[in-house]
Amino acid sequence: MIDTTNAKWDFSKEEEYVIKWFNDNGFNGKVIKQYVSKTIFEIEKDNIVDKFELPQGIVFHNISSYMKQFQKNWDMICELNKLRQLKRGHKK
Repeated sequence: MIDTTNAKWDFSKEEEYVIKWFNDNGFNGKVIKQYVSKTIFEIEKDNIVDKFELPQGIVFHNISSYMKQFQKNWDMICELNKLRQLKRGHKK
């Protein structure tokens, strides 16, 4: 679940969509900071922690495409993490 207690003001439709998307897709984390220009989240899934920045100005009908791109990026981060662990294991 995404902890929203650090929110400064009400969420936009886009922020609400992203929070629901993270929750529906098994992410944990929190809102770190809301700025006029962006909202910063700290997210975690499968022992991988990262930051996610949602810029303001993404039109609501494009937010699902934005999150699909994020999912591809997250999958790449997970794959790189696995490869790093494999490489460390071979050094021993």
